[in-house]
Amino acid sequence: MTRPLLPVVLIHGALRSRAGLAPVAWYLRRFGLDARPFGYDTRGGTLEEHGAALERFIGGWDEVGAEPMPTLGILSHSMGGLVARAYLAREGAAAQSAQQRIVMLGPPNQGAWLAQHFRDFRPFRWLYGAAAEELLPERVQALATPPATAKVMIVAGGRGDERGYLRSIPGDNDGLVAVSETALPGIAPVLVQGAHSLLQWRRDVLQSAARFLVEDGA
Repeated sequence: MTRPLLPVVLIHGALRSRAGLAPVAWYLRRFGLDARPFGYDTRGGTLEEHGAALERFIGGWDEVGAEPMPTLGILSHSMGGLVARAYLAREGAAAQSAQQRIVMLGPPNQGAWLAQHFRDFRPFRWLYGAAAEELLPERVQALATPPATAKVMIVAGGRGDERGYLRSIPGDNDGLVAVSETALPGIAPVLVQGAHSLLQWRRDVLQSAARFLVEDGA
C-alpha cells in the first residue's frame, strides 16, 4: 500500500504572497509532503485574524473530519511563523490535528527590532501596513507558544558573527531578523549562513525542513 503524503501547510511572510510558495510546494512533494500554500493579506488584519483564516483554510481539507488528522505539517517563513502560532492557539486547531510538526524559517518569535526601531517612521508603516504593528516585540510576545503536541524546528539565517548582514540590528542577523529574535522558550534556532529573503527557496534549507517534517510524521 502506498504511504499517504503528509499534509503540510506553507505560510509566507510579510509583503509576500502564496504565489512565491509554488516552487516550494513542488520541491517538497518529492519528500512525501503534500504541501499546500496558504495566502493572507500581510498589510491588513491582525495575527489572530490570519490565524482564523488559516483554520478555515485547513478546515476545507478532505483529511479534516470528525476526528483530527494524525499529523499536520507546517512550514513557515518570517511572519508566517507568527500566523502559525496564532492558529495553534485557537481551540479549533486542536480539533484539526492530533500533533503538529513545524518548521519556522527566520521567524521573529520575539518580535522584530526593525519594527520597534521604525515604528514612528511613516514610510515603514505605509509599506508594511498592519504588519508594522503586528511585528512589534510587545505584540508578538503576547502570543502563546506552540502547544505540547507540536514539535518545532527553528532555522535562523545569519553570518555566524556579531555583525550580521545589517549592522544596525543588534547581534547576528539575516538582514531583517536577529538570530536571537527567532528563539522560543526551550527551542534554540539552527543557524545557517544566509539572508532572510532567500531562506524559503534554498534547497539545503528545504531538505533539512523536509527531513524534520517527515520524521514520524505519517
